[in-house]
Amino acid sequence: MKTKKIFKWVWNINGAMILGMTFFVVGEMLVNNFFIEEAYTEEIETLDLAEDLQGIENWNLGYPQAISGSDFYYLPLESDNKEVKIEQKISGLYGIVDDYYTTRSKNVIFINNKSNESHWLFDSVEQIIVNMLTLDARLADQPLITKAIYYEVLNSDSNSDGIVDTNDKLTFSLTKNDGSNYKEIISGYNRIIKADLNASNNLFVLYVNNNEVFSMIIELENFSIISQTQLPKVKS
Repeated sequence: MKTKKIFKWVWNINGAMILGMTFFVVGEMLVNNFFIEEAYTEEIETLDLAEDLQGIENWNLGYPQAISGSDFYYLPLESDNKEVKIEQKISGLYGIVDDYYTTRSKNVIFINNKSNESHWLFDSVEQIIVNMLTLDARLADQPLITKAIYYEVLNSDSNSDGIVDTNDKLTFSLTKNDGSNYKEIISGYNRIIKADLNASNNLFVLYVNNNEVFSMIIELENFSIISQTQLPKVKS
């Protein structure tokens, strides 16, 4: 009996020690994360690149991206304004996370690394750039070159629900690889399924609007629409 009591006593002590160590480790992690987050927050500076009268934008620049076959870089102008909701599904360690808040791009600056000239894509910060992608091609034995850049932009609260988010209609636009010749191609759609160069280096776009699916081919020299059609429905 005494032996059993001794083992029980030792077991209780070990359990208490393990529980205490667990609380210590968790507490230390929380404290470290707090100080890391505080330090990271302090390192982020707000840039004076656009008006922020209400102090909610906290402007910053995204990472410079080189544009293939040109002397240009582009940098998105990002906002921390949480009043505007961008819904995304992020797949990660903890599964799918809905309504993940990302920084918002409200403009883009293009900078020439030879002439040091620069220009903004838009004249204002009234829009939100949901997506921006370079359309890159390789001609024969030539290096990779960006033929054009496409953008998905939220311009307004199209469904009048009081908030600008991805439930509103989008605008699909194109520019040259230096950010010039901005042209709206599709005004008012729900989502892009695919946008990519075809074998002729024209842009093939597949998109959804009001539960209907459309396909389009766009010539990238002057951004003219070569062909556009609605996908036929299956006959019953």
